[in-house]
Amino acid sequence: MNLIWNSGLSRFEAEFSTDFNGDLAAVKAAGFKTDGAPLWKWYTYKAGPLGKLRENRPPSGLTISPEAREQFTALWTLEEKNVKLKAELAAHNKVLKKKLKIEEQQGNAIVIPEKGYIDASDLPPAPPYLSTYTPPPPPETKCIICGGPVYFYEKQDPPTCLWDEKIVLDNDGEVC
Repeated sequence: MNLIWNSGLSRFEAEFSTDFNGDLAAVKAAGFKTDGAPLWKWYTYKAGPLGKLRENRPPSGLTISPEAREQFTALWTLEEKNVKLKAELAAHNKVLKKKLKIEEQQGNAIVIPEKGYIDASDLPPAPPYLSTYTPPPPPETKCIICGGPVYFYEKQDPPTCLWDEKIVLDNDGEVC
């Protein structure tokens, strides 16, 4: 297998030897990707898959063009620096999260007085309850007996409230 640098697409490409199946298995295991049909070019933009391919060489052998080697060495050193920086950043973020969690817990901690327990005298007074509910206005229809409001679910002809419905009225509206 031969590795070349495609300067037009800025990527490493693999050219297979006569042992197609062995080369194909090696590039797949290393993490190369393919363009697909019709050319089936196997490529990578990173130096990591080339490092894996160098460690696990295909049975047919491995060669690299001088231009690809130059690009690989530059990219390999850059990726190694990035790995170290990412590890340092992850360690720093872990310490920072732990520190912030401890500070949050200390800020929310309850101070227990010397007597050993908390009762109502240790707490601040609660604000007085203010109801925001305002009842709807009573209906305009009034009861003919007591003069109280008559709602929609009460007797409407003649208008009579629930308390006065037990009094029987005759047809003229007079009390029997």
